[in-house]
Amino acid sequence: MSSPPRITFISAGAGSGKTHRLTEILHQELLSGDVAPAGIIATTFTRKAAAELRERVRGHLLKQGNTGLATAMGLARIGTVNSLCGQLLERFAFEAGMPPQQRVLEDSQAKVLLNQAIDRVLNGEMLDGFLAVARRMGLEINEQTGEFKTHNWLDDLRQILGQLRTNDIDLESAKGFAQRNADELLAHFPAPTSSDLKDELLSSIPDVLAQLIAADSDIGTTRTYISLLKDFQRSLRQDSARWSDWAKLSKTEPQAKLKPLVERIGETAARFAESRFLHNDIRDYLEQVFSLAIHVVKVYGDAKRELGFLDFADQEHELLKLLDNPAVVQVLKEELDLVMVDEFQDTSPMQLAIFLKLSQLAKRVYWVGDIKQAIYGFRGSDSTLMQTILNSLPQLGGEKEVLTQSWRSRTELVDLVNDVFTPAFEPNLSAPEVRLSATRKDCLPGTAFANWNLDGSNVVQHMEALAVGIQHLIDQGHPVFDNVSKTIRNVRRGDITVLCYSNSNVSKVASALAQAGLPCTTAQPGLLASAEATLALACLRRLNDPADTLATAQIVSLTGTEEPETWVSERLRYLDAEHPQTEWREQDFEGHAAHPVIASIALLRADLALTTPKEALQRLIAECDLLSLVTAWSSSAAQAQQRLANLDAVLDLAQEYEQLCLNGLGAASISGLILWLGEIAKSQSDALPVLALDAVQVMTHHASKGLEWPVVILMDLARDFGDRLWSVSARSNSDFDPHRPLNDRFIRYWPWPLGKQQKVAIAEKIANSEAGIMFKHEATEEAKRLLYVSMTRARDLLVIASPAKKMSGPWFNCVKAPWLILADGEHQLTLPSGSTLLANAQKFSAGSLTIPDTVNDEALHWFAPSPASEPKLPLIFRPSNSESRTLSAPRDKCQIGTRIALQGSPTMSVLGEAIHASLCLSFADKAQPTVLDDIRRLLTSHDLLEQVNAQQLLDQVGAFHDWIGSRWPESRAMAEYPVQQVLENGQVLNGRIDLLLDTHEGWVLIDHKSNPSPAARWEELAEEHIGQLEAYARAIHMASGKPVTQGWIFLPTAAGAVRVF
Repeated sequence: MSSPPRITFISAGAGSGKTHRLTEILHQELLSGDVAPAGIIATTFTRKAAAELRERVRGHLLKQGNTGLATAMGLARIGTVNSLCGQLLERFAFEAGMPPQQRVLEDSQAKVLLNQAIDRVLNGEMLDGFLAVARRMGLEINEQTGEFKTHNWLDDLRQILGQLRTNDIDLESAKGFAQRNADELLAHFPAPTSSDLKDELLSSIPDVLAQLIAADSDIGTTRTYISLLKDFQRSLRQDSARWSDWAKLSKTEPQAKLKPLVERIGETAARFAESRFLHNDIRDYLEQVFSLAIHVVKVYGDAKRELGFLDFADQEHELLKLLDNPAVVQVLKEELDLVMVDEFQDTSPMQLAIFLKLSQLAKRVYWVGDIKQAIYGFRGSDSTLMQTILNSLPQLGGEKEVLTQSWRSRTELVDLVNDVFTPAFEPNLSAPEVRLSATRKDCLPGTAFANWNLDGSNVVQHMEALAVGIQHLIDQGHPVFDNVSKTIRNVRRGDITVLCYSNSNVSKVASALAQAGLPCTTAQPGLLASAEATLALACLRRLNDPADTLATAQIVSLTGTEEPETWVSERLRYLDAEHPQTEWREQDFEGHAAHPVIASIALLRADLALTTPKEALQRLIAECDLLSLVTAWSSSAAQAQQRLANLDAVLDLAQEYEQLCLNGLGAASISGLILWLGEIAKSQSDALPVLALDAVQVMTHHASKGLEWPVVILMDLARDFGDRLWSVSARSNSDFDPHRPLNDRFIRYWPWPLGKQQKVAIAEKIANSEAGIMFKHEATEEAKRLLYVSMTRARDLLVIASPAKKMSGPWFNCVKAPWLILADGEHQLTLPSGSTLLANAQKFSAGSLTIPDTVNDEALHWFAPSPASEPKLPLIFRPSNSESRTLSAPRDKCQIGTRIALQGSPTMSVLGEAIHASLCLSFADKAQPTVLDDIRRLLTSHDLLEQVNAQQLLDQVGAFHDWIGSRWPESRAMAEYPVQQVLENGQVLNGRIDLLLDTHEGWVLIDHKSNPSPAARWEELAEEHIGQLEAYARAIHMASGKPVTQGWIFLPTAAGAVRVF
């Protein structure tokens, strides 16, 4: 009997029961006894998938009563690729030359550190020259976001950095990439001319411009041309003209009768591809961007080593090296029974190399994935590399297993997808690798497929028409199958998902649905732009800086009912009265009412130094009652839940910021948090939380991978999908070696030097070249795969929604299935295989949906706010903080010794400490009287020797002893006597009595004050400190049962004493 193949690739189409098959394999292998839990390595794409796989296997084992194996499943290494790398590196830390406990940066933390490395590299004169070249090539950075953001050199730099690291490319070999890319790109350009095209234009333009101006034409095309020519002339003189301006000038003309004047200029500008300066810019740009990337990698690596961190790519790199260590290889060969890789098609090149090495060591290997769902090329995965590996399976001693059944979608949709993609994926994939057979037994009535023709002349109207279609679907009660109850029911909002191509379109759809009164959730960026996040951050900024007038204005406008004209006028009157600018609305002030939120913020500012940024934000949300405020803005329970979840998500970001700082990336502060949140919003990393609400979900086609819903609506299928001809990618220079997949990897990057000018001869020439055709083919195949992913998300109803005037386009057409477009009113779709299914084609128009009233009768519930809290007394009561009060009668005053003359302006608190120490020392040991050297040492230690005369202080100590001896000759003195008492209100009195005298009549309290005030102010001092001495007196009386008969304040600097009671 032949042994089973060592490597098996399981091709798992969408909905074919991949997780079930993985569980089944693990279960069978464990029960066979050939595989031990400790000998399993299984990687999944997410932590959630890893936990689900482990628990499913454990559940199967427990059902069969195999508790031993179920318990031992904890020994199996099941997790993400990076968790696996971490476990193996810790296991073989000695062999890897690394500490056994590694500190690993999360993606967000690594991004911050990498950005810092980029900032450190991007400086100096070299950068100025590079930015000038980038600007001429139209690759400068703009401040736009979303769909208005243009591709720039920093995007290219980040992509090169990613490819350098995910392909494990040696930095020395990378130094030659720039020249090779430049040579290959410029091979498509005409040879550089010896003529100076710039000088030719500069000599021609003035005369032509003068004639055009003299023509005094008011024709729009002529005026536009004159403006363009003036701008071009100015930038050309400054050596800052963009190459796109050359292309634009060559294609722009004035009115017909003036065309002969500009003919020569147009012809010269059209020769831009021949310019040696353009050739030089392309070479310089590539040399510098690759040089910057190499430098950033080095600086980033140094920063991580200084902090003692690794990132995920470092883990993979170190493990890849470790798997070449003979000792490690020997151990793993003995231990590894089973290696299983999920989502094999989405692994990066370096992860693929790791899996191949582990596969050579394990007894059994399973790679599970679907090449039809390889859609993450933009993240660094290489579908070409994956396909090459799969083609090499026989060479690796492996075989392919195909899962042939669909467990997700109804039969009609399975048949539809089969007929669309079986021919679309030929000849790369055979029909058995694409086609699935449906297994669902429910007989679901109603249509399975629909075309929605969205009427309107612009995007806004198309989105409104989409909202009409969704509401119509809900109103008509379209049937869906409930997977939980296993029954057929009417569709709900939460059953519906809309897929868009870009985040900007996700925002547009979400906005249209919200305006139509349809609750929706999105995983798009925009958290920090939400009203509730804006309010919370405005409160934080006001807390941090009361002079932040923008924050103050946002708080007043978002939380009040006043019209802007009212509170702005009131603010101006306040300023005209020259009141403190930063205290506006903090408290009632001469006719200006306090604002409750601003007043609450002011009260919190006293504790600002003692709170972390997250704690400050939490206290603001609680003390300013923001939860009630944002709930009151909501028209439904779902909207209220979303707003509250958004505030929680802001707190999570604050926690993430503090974690970054804790990991050594800077000290945490409120100012730092505010700046960091600004960067998060700018980079669109502030994703809105997605809640489990009865709401329509809106997301991108890419984000839908791995998910499913009863109803899926596909948008943007008429768009163009582009290609990566002008982007960064990685290729293998030499023939592929399945045992060395990263051998001779090369980063290919051709920068497009003409900005938005795409329709030029050189672009068409390169697009039709061998490289251009190859990239277009790759892009087309990826577009097919993305459409496959999107069309297989639906369980019960698939809808293609497109503008009525453009139902198809490049993306839709790439699968060559025009039969999917139905005529308006059709109710049946005939598949190429001959079978038919119920379908529906409808036109929806904007404006036909009744927008619901903003007032909602639905009761909104929230926790009632706690009553206004009274200020809490501190646990520890300091007698020195006691209130002063007026004395009922004049008190005794005594002159003691001679006043101490102070030199300069000593710090009074430090002076008091030195005098207290001197007096305390004098009572410490009667057998060892204090001498001048003792006083000098104490003054020196307090840095006061130059300001206080040591002899005068010693004399004053002696005079104090003489005074006590004359008044209370039989007393026993105790200096710095500690006292503690639990007060009736629960506070704990804590303190030290400077001097306590035990006499026959009772206790005498003496408190030392270094205040140098004259005798005329001594009674004021007594009134100021009577509360302190009385507090001490009550504590002493309670502890001893003996009364305190007298209380005195001794003023050694002023040479006297005053009796307090």
